Amino acid sequence: MIDLSAQKFPRLERKQIAVIGAAVILIAIGWAILRSSRSDSPPAAPATVAAAARAQPTDDLIEATKALGTTQQQAVDQLQAVQDLLVTQRAETKRLSDEIETLNQKLGALQDAVANITSPAAGPSAQKSAPAKNGR
Repeated sequence: MIDLSAQKFPRLERKQIAVIGAAVILIAIGWAILRSSRSDSPPAAPATVAAAARAQPTDDLIEATKALGTTQQQAVDQLQAVQDLLVTQRAETKRLSDEIETLNQKLGALQDAVANITSPAAGPSAQKSAPAKNGR
């Protein structure tokens, strides 16, 4: 039986690791942005200046969070596509493996049949041709 899984699947696992690694990095960047925006709060100021100063980082934070969410969703979608492909390829590999096993069984049966056909026929023909060669 031929094992095709060892040839194709390691490459898929590396892709999955890369997608998960990218998602982790993006989450870490988003976390760092969140922490830096909280620690950069302006000191006490008049209400209007403070509100305006907080509005800009908040807007940036909202945009960064939305971008991070979008990127994370893309990573999840890519991971799901890779997993679906892996399931499909495993099913195809199983099907082909079963077909190969069936063909091997049929080949074995044919080889046995040919061996049974040629064995009785080879005996008498070999005996007939042996005296002809000795007679010359």
